[in-house]
Order: sequence, then C-alpha cells, then structure tokens
Amino acid sequence: MEQARKIEKVYGYPSLLADKKTHFCPGCSHGILSKVISEVIAEMGLRESAIGVYGVGCAVLMYDYLKMRGAAAFPGGAAGVASGLKQGFQDKLIFTYQGEGDIIYDVSALLGAAMRGEKITVICENNFNMGISGGALSPTTPVGISTTSAPSGREVMKHGFPIRIAELLAGMKGVSYLARGSTHSPGAVKKVKSMIRKAFTMQMYGTGMGFIEIIGMCPTNMHLPPIEAAQRVREILEELPTGELK
Repeated sequence: MEQARKIEKVYGYPSLLADKKTHFCPGCSHGILSKVISEVIAEMGLRESAIGVYGVGCAVLMYDYLKMRGAAAFPGGAAGVASGLKQGFQDKLIFTYQGEGDIIYDVSALLGAAMRGEKITVICENNFNMGISGGALSPTTPVGISTTSAPSGREVMKHGFPIRIAELLAGMKGVSYLARGSTHSPGAVKKVKSMIRKAFTMQMYGTGMGFIEIIGMCPTNMHLPPIEAAQRVREILEELPTGELK
C-alpha cells in the first residue's frame, strides 16, 4: 500500500483578520488591504504594539475586521489623531488607514504631520471616487474618468486638475518613506505588502513619517465587474509612477 502523502500547510487565514461576513463589495480593494495589513502586523509580531486610526467612508469599516486596537477619526483628521497617539505611546506602531477623499477633506492634518516628521505610517487607498457619496468626483479622479457627479468624465476647465497625493509629499523633509502601489494583480498586491512592511519597520526604528498610496478598485462605482475594474486601474497606472518614490 502506497504511503499516504504528508500534507503541509503553506498558507492560511490571517490570525488578525476577523472571520465574518464582509461589508465590502466584490473586488473592493479595502477587503484586499484588510487582509494584507493584518498579515504584515501578525508576521512582524506587532499585534500588541499596533494601533490603527481609521478615516471616514469605507475605510472606517476596517476596525470591524482587524482584531487589534483602533480608533475612528473625524473627517480628514486621522493623521492628527495618529500624531497625538504617537506622542503618548512612542513605543507603539501607529498607522492610519484612509481613503483619498478623507485625506484631502482636511489635508492640513496630513501636511502638518509630514512637516513635523511624525513617526507614523499613513496608508491611503485611492480608488478615484467618493464612495461615501455614491461615487462622486474625488480630488484625485483622473481626467476623462466618469463619476456620478461628472458622468461625462473629469474636465480640467470644469473640475480642475487631479491631485497626486504622493507627489504632494515628495519634497517634504519630514517624510522618510514614500511609495505608491496598486491592488490590480496578485503581483502588485505582493509589492504593496512589502511596502507596508518596510514603512512599519522604518517607523519602529524611529525615522520620520511614512506614506503609502495604494491605487485601488471600486467596481461598484466604476460600474464594472471586478476583473474589468482591475484592468481599468492598470490603464490609469500608465500615467502614474509606482514603486518606492522616496
């Protein structure tokens, strides 16, 4: 009788991710990133040291999935709340998780943290629309991309140029780590995980602020199936530099 093969477990459900029905739509990058962030914190052994600060919109639901300490911030204020927490708990890993609309709502909180070189990590999921407003135009929506409030697409003469958040921070000396990634493919998600790990590591070693912009999919408000939404993101990335920018 042939000896039974030994089965070795090589991958499993993240220990820090709550096993429950998700609020996120199929293909949504928030669901992908909840998994990635929970994996990084668990693998680095930082569960007891980590505190997440979550912005408004879909991002705030993250507190319901990450089994660790967290706080919800007022609109646009997550970087300010995180800065205060870091001042009080300098040995903790403090990070924010926000959408691009929330960050730009009160960008002074982000710029102030960058100016001071606060030892926090800011993670921004940028899906180019205001999900909390039903898919309205976002400050970062690319030219030509349609939304519920701009169905014919963003037009510069009507809506202005889109903001590139990572580039906004590139010249600030208090930012020690700056990167832009995406969730449009497994390979891209793997790179994002590496970026988050590096930003967390640099924070624990006491360098300045880390910022990671992650280009994500919102299939519901893109009015596309998940695979086609990922392809649209791939096309948008042709106009945006990705990787470690600083």
